[in-house]
Amino acid sequence: MKRIGTLAVAALIFGSGYLCGTRDVVQPQMVGAATQQQKDAGVQISDESLKSYYGFRKAATDLEASLRGENLNVGATEDPNFFALSVGGIDAMRDLEEGRGVDPETFAAIYADRVTTDVRAALDTDADGRIRYKGTVIRMYSKDRLNELFNRRKQVEIKSSRIGG
Repeated sequence: MKRIGTLAVAALIFGSGYLCGTRDVVQPQMVGAATQQQKDAGVQISDESLKSYYGFRKAATDLEASLRGENLNVGATEDPNFFALSVGGIDAMRDLEEGRGVDPETFAAIYADRVTTDVRAALDTDADGRIRYKGTVIRMYSKDRLNELFNRRKQVEIKSSRIGG
């Protein structure tokens, strides 16, 4: 008796699945290319925040040029490295050349293929899939180096507040 009940339940489940499949009860959603309007709809930022972002981006571009002019910031990325700017500059190219690790934003840009043409030309991967620069596996800064930079960021904030305000 138990066996008949089990078979009946199995037949019911199988039959339901068959009917749903043949009658298109459950239809998959159509997947297509997103329009620019749909892509923009994913950015839920107010106009006020967008104005602040514009000012931030302009200030970051100015700061990057200033630090580069003082030889305090040598980037390896296509876009401004906001981490490097926040700590008063980083020589990412020297870090890559010396193989001693890179800052988090440079590390991410390398993996996202958002680096300069010169850097891109010197990248390859090893047998384990790790990205290398001129044959040396790229790694992120050590904890000590990161803490040193976060401390430097605090010092930059303090000094800039004295000058700016």
